[in-house]
Amino acid sequence: MAASPINTGADVRRLHHAAAPRGALSSSAAYSLTRVGGVRAGYATMIWGSRDPSCMKFFCWLLVQRRIHTRDVLLRKCIVSAEVAGCPLCSTTPETADHMLFSCPFAVEFWRRVDVAASGITVCKLVALATAVVVESEVEFALLCCWQLWKHRNAVVFQQQQPSIARVLGCCREDAVLWR
Repeated sequence: MAASPINTGADVRRLHHAAAPRGALSSSAAYSLTRVGGVRAGYATMIWGSRDPSCMKFFCWLLVQRRIHTRDVLLRKCIVSAEVAGCPLCSTTPETADHMLFSCPFAVEFWRRVDVAASGITVCKLVALATAVVVESEVEFALLCCWQLWKHRNAVVFQQQQPSIARVLGCCREDAVLWR
């Protein structure tokens, strides 16, 4: 695969999807991005209406749209090869968002320890369950757990930390207390 040349000229990219006349940012145009075909996406209220920190909301928004950079996405974008597209925690190929959060043996053990039956759960099912749940704290806790599993995965990949369920549980506990 040939490398793309680096453009040394002026940045000519534009923010088309949320732009007003003359290229300025438009909050109404940005708001319309929460709608799919003119109909508000059901998960938009669940995510953006939660009391979670903005960084976690953004992660969840990317997660439900299958845009977080798990190795299957990186493989599709030709950033990694098929040989290294496996899960960094269990070496299952390929690492998908569903695998990372719900079916990786590490994630299964994590959910077992927080007393949640994650067998057969996918991101789509989580969104469907979360939008049907009346108790907001349960939705926020599920999103918090997904966020912490993602951060832990990144620490293993980028900082060469050893996988530790105790560390993830501790981070979830600390954040739940902070955000309460």
